[in-house]
Amino acid sequence: MSWFESLPKIVRIILFIPFWGWVFSALNRIFKYVNKKNTVTLVVGIICVIPIIGFVMSIIDLVTTITADKITVLYE
Repeated sequence: MSWFESLPKIVRIILFIPFWGWVFSALNRIFKYVNKKNTVTLVVGIICVIPIIGFVMSIIDLVTTITADKITVLYE
């Protein structure tokens, strides 16, 4: 998802707002799997479709995007 990583930081933060961020978090990981073929990323992306888990992952993605300027948890 190089297009996502090239977005301005404020846009990435808005995409991970917990209200809709769980959907974006799941899709982001699933599309990342298509590019990198990392099975862990695919499994976490599928699990993130579940709203509660996806909500938690979107908060984690939001925090890592703010602090490290990239998604770092289960996203390789």
